[in-house]
Amino acid sequence: MSLLKDSYFNVNEAPSLPEDKEYHVFFSYEYANRDRNWVKAVVRELENKGFKCCVYEKDKNQSQSFSSNIQHFIDKSMRIVIVLSNTYINGDWAKMELEILSRGNVNDLVFIPVLIEPCNIPPFLKDCMFINATCKQVKWWDQFLELIRGACPQLPPKKKYHAFFAHTSRNKPWVADVVKMLESPKVGIVCCYPARNFKKGQSKRESIEHALRRSEKVVVVISDDFVNQEWRLYYENKVRSKDIIPVIVEDSYIPPALDECEAIDARSDEFHWLPNLFSAITDSVYVPSVTSLSRDDPDYASTSLSDISEKSQTISVV
Repeated sequence: MSLLKDSYFNVNEAPSLPEDKEYHVFFSYEYANRDRNWVKAVVRELENKGFKCCVYEKDKNQSQSFSSNIQHFIDKSMRIVIVLSNTYINGDWAKMELEILSRGNVNDLVFIPVLIEPCNIPPFLKDCMFINATCKQVKWWDQFLELIRGACPQLPPKKKYHAFFAHTSRNKPWVADVVKMLESPKVGIVCCYPARNFKKGQSKRESIEHALRRSEKVVVVISDDFVNQEWRLYYENKVRSKDIIPVIVEDSYIPPALDECEAIDARSDEFHWLPNLFSAITDSVYVPSVTSLSRDDPDYASTSLSDISEKSQTISVV
């Protein structure tokens, strides 16, 4: 496959990875020459743009079993690109990969099926959006990059985190749960919070000042003990109101410095407010990580596999 030159597309560099991820994308494909060459070309293009790509042949741990390697790659990757072809669907090696992939919690994974030739579709991918790479590359490459990047915006060069969570130790479990959801592959926010990110041997004040410098926004978890113990000591004179997102987790006094900030009410056990937090952190309207693309627009090369005939379970490309 011959990809167009980088200069043709005005594409930003790869987004930052959350703390527990090593790769932006893991490629699952058949190791036949045609499929391998397609993957090599795409990986080369993505890596030139700063994406970290995982390919079994290159990244496998020789001391680990096949299934252990694949599970590790799944756990450490934000996206999973499945390169669909007849050789992939019928190959024994790929069947083992598909079995491992389908056993995982599909709701927690982001699959990007890429069709490089008409073939049968694994049932667990039926509801996924897919990239039709059987047509001209100019029609699908931009949408492919969009799905690889996800919905989360790129961080500026000097920033490492989208959000730093300021809180007391009592709210650490709550913060850990929220961060886990925000950093999931379907969302992609990169977070910082003391229990995980502060370095040993560094004072709390130094750690906080470093986190504030490297973070785009500060999520202030409002509780009585935070306001009474932490706010004036560490934060009151160090953050600007436009950078602060107050999140109220219990009834509490609100410091006057936060009066002009738009607070998020998180006193409910439900997480209905989470999209509002995403929007506040990214300064954008909340959107899912995979955007539905119109089949009626000829410039779009993506659609849902579930739209294909259930009877034949075969995609025919016009």
